[in-house]
Amino acid sequence: MSRKITFLALIIGFLVFYGCATKKVQYAKDFENYLKQDPYAKEALAYQVFLIGDAGNASIGDSLSSLSVLEKDLKHAPANSSVLFLGDNIYPNGMPSTKKEAQRKLAEYRLGAQVNILKDFKGQPIFIPGNHDWRNGIKGLKRQQKFIEKELNSKDVYFPEAGCPLQRIKLTEDIVVIAVDSQWYLEDWDKNPGINENCPIIKTRDKFFRELEDLIKKNEAKTTILALHHPLYSNGPHGGQYSVRDNFFTFGSKVPLPVIGTVLNTIRKTSGASSQDLQNKIYNEFIQRVSTLAQESENLIVVSGHEHSLQYIEKNNTPQIISGSGSKTTGARAVDGGQFSYGGLGYAILDVYKNGAVWVSYFSTKGNIKKLLFRTEVLAPEEKEYEGELPTTFQKTYTSSIYSKEATEKSKLYEWFWGKHYRKYYGESVTVPGVLIDTIFDGLHPVRKGGGHQSNSLRLENQFEKQYVMRALKKSATKFLQAVAFKKVYMEKKMRGTLAETILLDFYTTAYPYAPFVVGDLSEAVDVLHTNPKLYYIPKQSTLGIFNNSFGNELYMIEERVSSNHEEVKSFGGTDKIISTDDLLKNLQKSDNYQIDEPAYIKARLFDMLLGDWDRHEDQWRWAEFKEGKKRTYKAIPRDRDQVFSKFDGILV
Repeated sequence: MSRKITFLALIIGFLVFYGCATKKVQYAKDFENYLKQDPYAKEALAYQVFLIGDAGNASIGDSLSSLSVLEKDLKHAPANSSVLFLGDNIYPNGMPSTKKEAQRKLAEYRLGAQVNILKDFKGQPIFIPGNHDWRNGIKGLKRQQKFIEKELNSKDVYFPEAGCPLQRIKLTEDIVVIAVDSQWYLEDWDKNPGINENCPIIKTRDKFFRELEDLIKKNEAKTTILALHHPLYSNGPHGGQYSVRDNFFTFGSKVPLPVIGTVLNTIRKTSGASSQDLQNKIYNEFIQRVSTLAQESENLIVVSGHEHSLQYIEKNNTPQIISGSGSKTTGARAVDGGQFSYGGLGYAILDVYKNGAVWVSYFSTKGNIKKLLFRTEVLAPEEKEYEGELPTTFQKTYTSSIYSKEATEKSKLYEWFWGKHYRKYYGESVTVPGVLIDTIFDGLHPVRKGGGHQSNSLRLENQFEKQYVMRALKKSATKFLQAVAFKKVYMEKKMRGTLAETILLDFYTTAYPYAPFVVGDLSEAVDVLHTNPKLYYIPKQSTLGIFNNSFGNELYMIEERVSSNHEEVKSFGGTDKIISTDDLLKNLQKSDNYQIDEPAYIKARLFDMLLGDWDRHEDQWRWAEFKEGKKRTYKAIPRDRDQVFSKFDGILV
């Protein structure tokens, strides 16, 4: 009998203590001896970002130590700083209407407690919504936004705009915040039929991912802070890590439930029943897609709240900062990529230095005393120069090919099965002018890498701020595979040198590689607007700087970027304003004063069919604006003519 009791006690003990998350400070191995002093001199600091989340649970008459201590920091913070409130700004149900007098009074007090610490702050405040802020729907978000804007006398403090999921905030020329309303994604849209009415561009979750990808790529060279309430990684309760108390008092129960509580937590962890837990199907899909996009940038940091703790996690090449203990606390662990955790009130500070390095420091605020708990480097100093050797002499012309001869020499059987395509032209050498980019088009210099799922491109700009695009004739197979086949797992680097890459590179030979250079003349003949690409060999050179790591020593086309500020280009219609398809659709919805030149668009589409150009999605078009009184007429400018004269032959293709 005693053995059975002992065995039962052991089972109960195991179940109860199965979760070992605690509120105490935890460090992963080798991280306990963190750097206590600032890593650089004070004058090396370029920008500071204060991070606090889930701060909306202040009790009337009481002050939160986290807000009190943060207020002291903000009073002395420089103008080149920001403070991010990472969601759940009002517990428990966001901002109710004035009809619910008692609830409204409490909500305004809790939000006001956060707003009031900003009175003497000289920097940029940023509030983003969390799941509790959504409890009163989009109307509640708008009420919250209106309250914050009124109290701070500013329209630039609440992001994204209530009801929209995504917005970019420029902090400096080199630092941006991409604010995401993650609860917008997790919401049950069937219960919110008007959820996207006020967002002109993003109407679907898939469109959200495309826009997020575009923002990440556009800001790839900048320090990018991806701010979203829900973390991508966590070692707290929402991530399936529970404390002893969690196993006794499950789901807020006031009655201890030993064993039963642990079983319920295990079911919660494995079932993903709650949309607020990382294991949930929709939440997990969000994590997979966003984390995959995040890994495409080496300068991106994810900052979140949601968990009522402080955590630092590095996982899948992405740093995850959690600062969600602004007003509530729960346990956490330093496991599975986690380097640090603390389940007490506090906040974090991101320090961005002039050399590009980024450090994060975590502070507790117990007893209104600021205490450093952990500090680590998030991003290393950026490389400023290309470390390889650059040529000292340059030729007027260069002879080169897109692919090697060996890559295009195939057997008769291979050609019968896969097709001949235009393969031989990819392996044939051509002689073209060699150029230094600072000597053409009024002196070009690189701005940033381009987007696209196939092209290796670089955006260039001259002294008059007119932009051009430099695009390699050899496309990337791994970028395409990542974008199309592996949306939920980052595989681009792993796919290099594989059979899949080889097959796809060969498939690209279905497109005639020099077609873009003849489309301009054909377009002129039928009066269709067009770009004017030029073919060059671009050697590695000092003007490319750090971009020499990815560009140079191959064939490129350079053409005007289809954008505003190119009024001198006749083939753009001579207009000084050119917009995207998204902006066009937004304008068309605004007023009847906006219209498309339909005959010109129909002609352009028929011309596509004549050329066999099948790749004409929405981003392949830009729209030249022409004014006539109040009327605005848009004329189509087709771009990216790399699929013209496509040739699909062979048994398989």
